[in-house]
Amino acid sequence: MPHVESPRPVRRARSWIPVLLVAAASVSLVACAKSEQRTTARAASAPAAAAPGRPGADVYNRSCARCHGANLQGKSGTPPIDQARLAGLGDQRLRITISSGKGKMPAFGGLSAAEVDALISYLKAVA
Repeated sequence: MPHVESPRPVRRARSWIPVLLVAAASVSLVACAKSEQRTTARAASAPAAAAPGRPGADVYNRSCARCHGANLQGKSGTPPIDQARLAGLGDQRLRITISSGKGKMPAFGGLSAAEVDALISYLKAVA
């Protein structure tokens, strides 16, 4: 008598497709929610450099933001402005750097002493 194999149950790959789609959608939604939370937290903790009405904010926006970014984050090879950098320079060296320039940073000699002081106070407050 010839040997006849009994047919094996056929697993249908299609039955797993909806499960995989639901799982992928769930992972995507969770990832989007986490990304949104990080973006919101980053925006809340970022300094409000562009906030008008703060002493020195208009000077920063007019003279510094194009290179150091709206939120002091630095851009295109320009370093961010943060507490460590400000403390490392000290007020007097910072005044000289703003007025005379240094390295790639141009001089802003057209700023009055009051504008420079307001800018330094502003940077210390928001960095």
